[in-house]
Amino acid sequence: MLRRNKVRLFFFLKNFFRGLLFFAVAIVFYKVLFNFLDLSALKDQITFDLPTTFVFILFFLSEVVLGIIPPELFMIWSITSKPLEIYPIYVLAFSVISYLAGFVAFLFGKYLHKTWLYEIMKKNIIGKYERKIYSFGWLVIVVAAITPLPFSATCAVIGAIGFDRKKYLFYSLARFVRYLIYGFFIWLAHPF
Repeated sequence: MLRRNKVRLFFFLKNFFRGLLFFAVAIVFYKVLFNFLDLSALKDQITFDLPTTFVFILFFLSEVVLGIIPPELFMIWSITSKPLEIYPIYVLAFSVISYLAGFVAFLFGKYLHKTWLYEIMKKNIIGKYERKIYSFGWLVIVVAAITPLPFSATCAVIGAIGFDRKKYLFYSLARFVRYLIYGFFIWLAHPF
């Protein structure tokens, strides 16, 4: 195996296992919270039934702005406040919204590439990594798509360095894999 392939594999596996660890901690917290604490009284006092449109807009804005609110919280909202039969539809909707938010960030990066601000960023931050990011961009996109790395920030950087749009759209489909896996484990962890 070539050295650069080993480096790619190490980078991917390291961040993938970090993501799994983060997700495992979140699932354990979720299980402990629902198994050992009586939240039924709290659920009657605090309503989690927010308008779906509001939640989708909040999720989109959160995903565009560095993923401020973890997507798992939105999945937990949908499984606790909506009928269980439509939970997979909500997970699919969240994954589509996240994919579109990443594309918006990518387009913002493309726009940023043409500005003086990019020249400053290239000189001080991105410049020494630009060639590596361009050559390993697909791996960076996939790792950011399936791990808790900030996906929109990664998309903006990938767009700013001039990564090909079609390749970006293809590699960022890995975002759907993350939502499928996370949605499934949240489904399994939820007390029915």
